[in-house]
Amino acid sequence: MNVLLLAMLLSNATFAADVTVNPGKYSDYYHMSYSLVPGEYQVNKAYGFNDGGQFEVLVPKAYFPIPAPNCRKNIIIRMPWSANEEKKRALYQALLSASEPVPVTLELNPYIEVLHKQPLDLELTYCNVFFRHRNGDYYDRL
Repeated sequence: MNVLLLAMLLSNATFAADVTVNPGKYSDYYHMSYSLVPGEYQVNKAYGFNDGGQFEVLVPKAYFPIPAPNCRKNIIIRMPWSANEEKKRALYQALLSASEPVPVTLELNPYIEVLHKQPLDLELTYCNVFFRHRNGDYYDRL
């Protein structure tokens, strides 16, 4: 069996343990820890580091642990805008020069569909997820 396919199947079978469900005012929020492994992602240099600390990381869908049947190629991890850019610039630079996995925290909403709550089974409806943000800044905790 193809090693990449095997890795994808194993990660898809076990990803739910890495997802934290946080209750929100109107709906649940789904957050996960994820390691961006050099060679398994690329920073979108054409997009760059923009005003408000916005940037994008492209992860081939085969490496992302949550199925995304509507995506052809990449899952786009987006950093949302905020007034504070310091923490985000440090992460951006770390991703550009990484030789080791970089741990990040992702927010799967709003493009997530809950297929089953027990055991948790999720699927992306679009090719986007976000770096977790809270109170207008990147938040690197679950």
